[in-house]
Amino acid sequence: MPEVSPLIADPLFWLLAIVGVVITGISKSGFAGGAGVVAVPLLSLVMPIPAATALMLPLLLVMDARTVLLYRRSVDWASLLQITSAAVVGIALAGFALSALPAKSLQIALAVFSIVFALWQRLMPLLGRLPAAAWLWGTVSGVSSTLLHAGGPPITIYFLSQKIEKRVWLAQASVFFAVMNVIKVIPYTLNGQWQQSLFWLDLALIPAALLGVRLGYRLQARLAEKDFMLICRVLLGVAGVLLLVRSFQH
Repeated sequence: MPEVSPLIADPLFWLLAIVGVVITGISKSGFAGGAGVVAVPLLSLVMPIPAATALMLPLLLVMDARTVLLYRRSVDWASLLQITSAAVVGIALAGFALSALPAKSLQIALAVFSIVFALWQRLMPLLGRLPAAAWLWGTVSGVSSTLLHAGGPPITIYFLSQKIEKRVWLAQASVFFAVMNVIKVIPYTLNGQWQQSLFWLDLALIPAALLGVRLGYRLQARLAEKDFMLICRVLLGVAGVLLLVRSFQH
């Protein structure tokens, strides 16, 4: 992986990183990760994608820890077990392919799924009745999260089909992403994704991560259930467009 130390003195890097990290934090605590896909595309404008994903992982862990603390009392542990187990399978599959599998095909497929499901509301109930829907979307989320830090769109597709209450949705998502991101440390370490300079950048960006989580938590408290679902659908579509654009840039 190319050296990223020169980024410390690059104002454009700091602008893109702070914007991306704050939006990710807002998304995590306020909209269940629907817009969290934005950070890596922004960072990829000034650094290699592998470095961008490695930079984001420690920050995601910080945001996850804070978000879980906020929503821990609303977690439905029984229903969470299945999708989390599926995500572990997805992470393992992606971990074996992390250094060899081109991400472009996955990006395009995930982008198309996200845009179609965001625009076609009647698909959501059908998804909930698919055989092993939790295993399907949990696994896809694990794969896309490991390769692209884009686990939000697949799990948003699944949660939208379940029509669960807003706070339970946010609680489920907070634990789901926390477990995934902790496990992702293993394949990232085995594939040599880390650099010491990345950790210094992470330390500097932690305040932006915590600010984003705080803003997201305040925003969701002001949203009605119907508005929350609409925003999640819009964010799903935006994430799909971003993934599609990014897939043709590299």
